[in-house]
Amino acid sequence: MKYFTYLAALISLSFVGVASAGEAHVCKSPAVSGTAANPALNDSTVFTCGGGVSGTIPQLAKEGWKIVQQTDQADSPDPTKTYAQLIIQKD
Repeated sequence: MKYFTYLAALISLSFVGVASAGEAHVCKSPAVSGTAANPALNDSTVFTCGGGVSGTIPQLAKEGWKIVQQTDQADSPDPTKTYAQLIIQKD
């Protein structure tokens, strides 16, 4: 019975550590003219993210970031421009 209690405690602590290790940020590409930022995206598009994170999609991937969402957004100072918004996450 003691062995089972220790094993259950160890398993539950390992899940707590994984859950608290995650990090996520919102990233923004430079604004472009047009109604969709997607066509302007390429491997050299630099994204600026929260938490001081920035880089191209290949650079972010090498650092272990996963893209969990991409949307086009209207630029607030100039609604004739759009930018790509990424939500990135690292487990």
